[in-house]
Amino acid sequence: MGDANSFNTWAQEYDQDVIKSDQEESFPFSGYRQVLDRIASLVLARQPGRLLDIGTGTGILAGRFYQSGWQVTAVDFSEEMLNQARLRMPDAEFILGDFSAGLADRMAGRCFDFIVMTYALHHLRYKEQTDFLRSLVPLLKNEGKILIGDIAFETQSDLEICQKRFPGDWDEEEFYPILSDINGNLPGLKTDYEVISFCAGVIQISNPTVR
Repeated sequence: MGDANSFNTWAQEYDQDVIKSDQEESFPFSGYRQVLDRIASLVLARQPGRLLDIGTGTGILAGRFYQSGWQVTAVDFSEEMLNQARLRMPDAEFILGDFSAGLADRMAGRCFDFIVMTYALHHLRYKEQTDFLRSLVPLLKNEGKILIGDIAFETQSDLEICQKRFPGDWDEEEFYPILSDINGNLPGLKTDYEVISFCAGVIQISNPTVR
């Protein structure tokens, strides 16, 4: 996972950089706005409740929920990113911390309608991804969902095709989620994947009874 200082430095230009990549339909942020829009549509289809945004960055997505009346808890390890998010959500709850160290202890006793992660899960190694996602399930309300938007692929083969297409832009220190792996490592949970672009997707994780 990148260090907090690099994200502190990037905070002012982050939104512009990812939107530019999306507009150019280039790796790694092609489909970025559609990913955010899709997750927003899933959340805003419900009445406002409690939402945990992990790796909130500048709060560009969480701010949409906040403005719609959701109680937002936003986590990030970059103080400067959180400073940008505070401008969008002055009364939200902010937690400065590295989610790769785990959140279960800090969130003990809390329950959320949604847990959202956008462009953050890929900073964890593959084994850590499923362990981390499994640790979040007890934080969900009965009808709650985990929503992940990221540079993501349905299969290892899809990932390899993209890697060959963009060898100069590929970051070997990032671990882009693969749905087939997540499915296999989260038995007993309902996992759905929606393709957004050649390098982006939205993953929904919930208990089997949740529609």
